[in-house]
Amino acid sequence: MTVGKGESLPEALKAAFKTSSLLLPDYDEVHVYADYPSTRIPLDEFRSEEAQALYRLTFGQNSLTGMNMHYEMLPALEVIEVFTLNSEIETLIMQHYPHATLHCYFGQLMNRMLSFDKRHSGEARRLYAHSNGRQIFLFAYDNGKLQFANSFDAHSFNNRLYYLLYVWKQLDMRPNKDICILIGKERELEGELAKYLRNIECV
Repeated sequence: MTVGKGESLPEALKAAFKTSSLLLPDYDEVHVYADYPSTRIPLDEFRSEEAQALYRLTFGQNSLTGMNMHYEMLPALEVIEVFTLNSEIETLIMQHYPHATLHCYFGQLMNRMLSFDKRHSGEARRLYAHSNGRQIFLFAYDNGKLQFANSFDAHSFNNRLYYLLYVWKQLDMRPNKDICILIGKERELEGELAKYLRNIECV
């Protein structure tokens, strides 16, 4: 689905539901992945009645305007992922797919890469990076546990490079031994990173 110039995402979605053969309403199972900003809370510290206040504290007082808040348990990571979805988009989706399950894209990404990290365990540590063009999401594990996860506004290539190297330094990672894992097609970033880091992989 593409969003035309001057067209909002809800408008494009509404049109796609009417015209796209891929979006028929008769699927047995539908999963929706939201990539709006999210935050994570340790399982034993999560209180549902405090989630809204915590989200506003993290992303600003207006961060829930026009948004619906959700949370998802990620037992393997021992955290609760608190995330949002545009309320208009959510209404359209739930009208079309009443039994749809909502997920946070970043939480599911960390779940998947945890399995990858365990399969490739060794002396080297790994920093994972994923960019959607608006923000860069960085995360790392330590002995099978989530060590770090955060997203940064990064509309430009230089911002993505800066935040990645900043987090690398904050985690005290070694430029000649540890590994940066770039998720997706980040060839430009890979080339520039090679000036600073020895081991870079794209998955």
